[in-house]
Amino acid sequence: MTNRQSNIIFYSVISIIIYALIINYTHPEFYENFSKSKDELSIKESMDKGEYNIALTIYQKIEQERIDSNNENNVETATVYEDMAQLYSLLGNKIEEKNYYLKSIDIKQNLKKVDVFSFAETYSKLGAIAEKETQYDQAQVFYEKSLLKRLGNTEKEEDEGMIDGMHQSRQRYMRLNNEGTIDVFKKLGAIHTIKKENDIAKKYYERALTASNLTFGEEDNKTLEIKKTMKRLGY
Repeated sequence: MTNRQSNIIFYSVISIIIYALIINYTHPEFYENFSKSKDELSIKESMDKGEYNIALTIYQKIEQERIDSNNENNVETATVYEDMAQLYSLLGNKIEEKNYYLKSIDIKQNLKKVDVFSFAETYSKLGAIAEKETQYDQAQVFYEKSLLKRLGNTEKEEDEGMIDGMHQSRQRYMRLNNEGTIDVFKKLGAIHTIKKENDIAKKYYERALTASNLTFGEEDNKTLEIKKTMKRLGY
């Protein structure tokens, strides 16, 4: 190979790389769409157009294919069910929304490895559905399950070494002091207030306030809103 041929190949490769980088910068969806399946692209297009029934029909086809191939018990199917639940919510079908969140939960419970926070989010969504339906006992159960998944084991273990202890302490801190956990504390406080269980409600609001002070700061609007709610309720 001559030097001229080598130079041509070299600069051709450089040009292709530069062109690819330009496309990725100006049209990032190009490579994203390229890697997606036909069904995924059709769902995205339907969602962008607000054609939720069409998107749901595609999801139902995917669901049936997974059932027929005995390919249900995995994270991907649980995610499909979560997406279908959200579509049913957009279509105003609360019964099927709840049903598909429960189907997602059933799958996650049988998996060895699953993101506990995805569990928590699903339980929170089920709690919100029950709360809207004024099924407060059921809402309380779902919110408590969400909180349990969020917090895990937050008790300090006596046998922790220094390094493990520091790691566990940080993990406990992050689980307790974040927006998602604070939101569940507030929801449980509201549920117990409705049920006239004021002592329990007060404790949840106090936990929300403590976590909000540490997470957002004492003067943040989120923290001030909790204080305002507690003052209004006489807590």
